[in-house]
Amino acid sequence: MKIHFKKLAAMCMALTMCCGALTGCGNNDEKPAYSLETTAADNGNNAGNNAVPPPGDSEENTEGGIKAVFGEIRTEYNENLDLSDYPLTASEVPEGYSLTVEAESGEFSGSAAAHDLPEASGGGFVNGVNQEGDELKMTANIEYSGFYDLNFQTMGSNGRVNNVLVDGMKVGDITTTDPVFFADTPLNNIYLEAGEHTISITPSWGYVDIDCVIISAAANPITEADYAVEPTLTNPNADERTRRMFKFLCDVYGKYSLAGQYADEGRASSEFEKITAKTGKSFAVLGLDVSGYSLGSKAHGSESRTIEYAYDWYNNAGGIVQLCWHWTSPEDYAVNAGDHPWYSSFYKEGSKLDLDKIMNGEDDAGYQLLMDDIDNMANELARLRDAGVPVLWRPLHEASGGWFWWGDCEPESYIKLWNAMYDKMTNEHNLTNLIWVWNGQDPAWYPGDETVDIHGWDIYAGNHVDTSQSGRFEDMAHNYGEKTKIIALTENGCVMDPDKVMNDNARWLFWGTWADPFTMKLGVVLNDEYTTIELLTKAYNHERVLTLDELPDLKNYPL
Repeated sequence: MKIHFKKLAAMCMALTMCCGALTGCGNNDEKPAYSLETTAADNGNNAGNNAVPPPGDSEENTEGGIKAVFGEIRTEYNENLDLSDYPLTASEVPEGYSLTVEAESGEFSGSAAAHDLPEASGGGFVNGVNQEGDELKMTANIEYSGFYDLNFQTMGSNGRVNNVLVDGMKVGDITTTDPVFFADTPLNNIYLEAGEHTISITPSWGYVDIDCVIISAAANPITEADYAVEPTLTNPNADERTRRMFKFLCDVYGKYSLAGQYADEGRASSEFEKITAKTGKSFAVLGLDVSGYSLGSKAHGSESRTIEYAYDWYNNAGGIVQLCWHWTSPEDYAVNAGDHPWYSSFYKEGSKLDLDKIMNGEDDAGYQLLMDDIDNMANELARLRDAGVPVLWRPLHEASGGWFWWGDCEPESYIKLWNAMYDKMTNEHNLTNLIWVWNGQDPAWYPGDETVDIHGWDIYAGNHVDTSQSGRFEDMAHNYGEKTKIIALTENGCVMDPDKVMNDNARWLFWGTWADPFTMKLGVVLNDEYTTIELLTKAYNHERVLTLDELPDLKNYPL
């Protein structure tokens, strides 16, 4: 579901950028509707203190003109943010505690069924959890409140992913890797209250055999050390404003989550208007996509104002910007036919790029086109650097899923591309305003601590699934690299319940709810099919969630 909806959203976004409801369609010879100007050119250390993005029409180059387009310019900031430690939830589970629940003793729905097998732990197993409507439910009587590792003994084709639910609510997923016999398939760090619980498996991929689940005291729980991130960026030449922002992020990590939202038009978006009107609060982290600046998009007349919206969000609204890149293929490598138009060429089906050949030196032309596009994107990001705007930069996301062209390859090829981009943008183009957010979602794809500032994960758990996904958080905290890094929920469908996020010690730095359909319905009204209005309002007004009005002055945050 996630990929399908994101495809629709991205296609609509690309069409909007190409036809430009605000900028007009096909006016390639006209001056862009907005440009950026700064009062000082010092790579962002003090640049842009009084700068605004003036419209092309000079009479709108005033504070009133900016307000008319983007809304009121923020002038007041929270200078009394409570940064005292927020205690982690303690676990009452004694070391060495273990409980085994046999699958064949559970309840079955759909085609799920039990079978005898003397070699299995209880003499039997369950299969037939294959398609919608199939489910295995196991009942566990838990003695102690606290954190548990759920170790499912499963067998199936390598890489099969399926859902785990506790009391009917998805808490994470498990990946089966052994096709020969039942092997460990863990989901760790799940908080359970003492009492009876139903632990279920439902199909995501399906076709998995289940022997049992071993419930034991969490072996590697989240501790205070997992939130003790040094405020040092991987780029030693990061500019002052970027270092100030990163220091703020490190200071609040583990104490708060930042409300985040994708909204293609920033403060001019329906998301901003509707969420603010309904909850009384506005998101702190604005997610935007720079796909429209790709050379493959520009070849088809695409125009974008993402840089202008990013500028406004930081300089005028006082917020934080996250940029992702649905990187459309270079023109010569886009399928651009039938069901695969150019604006979907970031998907592997719409692309002719073979990243293994490109990064192994077998396709020099393809390599040069990718490097040209990185140069092109660096020039766009340099506009924000020169205007003093720090950016949470999240390229090459969700690679291990394999649905984008940059993930349709061996991990080594992806890592080479990541490092080439990092090197060009950091050292060649001197982009001192980037905080590098890696979102590859598998340790095998991790490029290394030296080029990653923040770890990100994208979770689309389903309709009204507000759990903290603490198993995924623990996995990222302990199995990716050697250094302690900030962990963020870089994309999500349903907003997590902040009470569960804090209680489960899975304190994602920020969330980033995708737009249509996860937030808006056809861009007109808030869609409660994923997040209820009640939960949305609760989250935006929660004492442990920071919204736009609660941010300090990030430009002058103390180092």
